[in-house]
Amino acid sequence: MENLGEFIINHWILSTLFVVLLFLVFSDVLTRKLSGVQSITVNESVTLVNQQKGCFVDIRDSEAFAKSHIADSLNIPQAEMDNHLGKLKKTEQPLVIVCDNGQKSRGAAKQLKAKGYTNVSVMSGGLFAWREAKLPLFG
Repeated sequence: MENLGEFIINHWILSTLFVVLLFLVFSDVLTRKLSGVQSITVNESVTLVNQQKGCFVDIRDSEAFAKSHIADSLNIPQAEMDNHLGKLKKTEQPLVIVCDNGQKSRGAAKQLKAKGYTNVSVMSGGLFAWREAKLPLFG
């Protein structure tokens, strides 16, 4: 412990990189926790939709949706979300937000939560994870 200060001084670049990486990891984890949006796996999302009469909401654009999509999913592009909220039945219905890789879904889920939808989840990995699980896509 007494050599820690000396190590930091002698290896300041390495020490700085370590602190920056720690910050990035913890900020990502903290952001996910504070967002109030639950991230679920592909299997959990299928169970949620099948057992609790949930709905997959695909936020990709219409062209990408036409090429491949999950059966019975609704296409509500994120850019046009406010115009298409009438497609969603009830604000308490379980919704699983899906995009290509799971990166854009969190923002769309926050938008839906702000509009009063209470049971919103994000499918981790998006359609990439769906394909990896070898589940069917239609298009």
